[in-house]
Amino acid sequence: MSAGSRRNPRRGVVLVAVLWTIAMLSALAMAAAAGFRGFAGVLGVDRDRVQAEALFTAGLEAGADLLAKYRGRPLTSVETRISLSAGAARVRLGDELGRIDINKAPVEVFASLLAEIGAPDAGEVAREIVLWRDGAVKTVAQGEAAEPPRRQAAGAAPPPQGQQPAKQGFEQVFTNVRQMTQIPAVTPAYARLMAPYATVFGDETVNAATAPPQVLRALPEMTEAKIEQLLEARRAAPLEPARLDQILGSAGRYAKVSTRSVARLRITIALADGYAAAAEAVIVILPKDTQPYRVLSFEQLPTPIGSDERRFFE
Repeated sequence: MSAGSRRNPRRGVVLVAVLWTIAMLSALAMAAAAGFRGFAGVLGVDRDRVQAEALFTAGLEAGADLLAKYRGRPLTSVETRISLSAGAARVRLGDELGRIDINKAPVEVFASLLAEIGAPDAGEVAREIVLWRDGAVKTVAQGEAAEPPRRQAAGAAPPPQGQQPAKQGFEQVFTNVRQMTQIPAVTPAYARLMAPYATVFGDETVNAATAPPQVLRALPEMTEAKIEQLLEARRAAPLEPARLDQILGSAGRYAKVSTRSVARLRITIALADGYAAAAEAVIVILPKDTQPYRVLSFEQLPTPIGSDERRFFE
């Protein structure tokens, strides 16, 4: 064999190097493609988040506009829909004052509510809630008899040293209904069942002009006959306090007519790319406020929207 016909071993090394280079470039190309796809996915998620926030904000504005139109009138359940280039939003309003305020409800209201949801130890749990909240248990009748003046008269002596002044009604022990589970007697099941009846943004009494039948049934001394008469009176004309007292009798101490404006909003959104989400908010319109409305709470719901809400956007 001649020397020119011998195979050069360096050519094999060069070939292997070329093949390894091609393999590495292919791997880098695949990694880059995967990275770009991931980056595009991140951009898509971020775009959905921004568009969802814009629709939720639009929903708050639409809800506040509806609430302003109901100022001075009972806020009955009402809903509206708005459409933007990014998608659509459905806004449903309900009166937050038509619920039981767990910061202000007396022990007999808690006992009646717990009995309504089927708690066998309703009275005992009710006492534990009020003791944990206030450090003392009082009924509505006792509270009315011992109610201190809301404002100190001009020239009156200040409270003795070490004595706390009377509560003004706006202090909050609970800032959301779920916090009741901090009380040992309140099981997670009790708190979950009480949540649709309860609020932390209400009054001492439930708004009789807007409270749904299930909340009215949870109040003490309330009968089906009284509820039917009340609902009929609400449908016929604006509810007057005198007519309310005539219908409810002694149960009227737990339900009064209120004209304040506090609303719970259920906002459901659907983007053009199919993304959907829901949130709940509580807003209030205050007299002579520098802001058109205030957001008391806002929470995006972790659960997907229901089928009836999906049909709304179809």
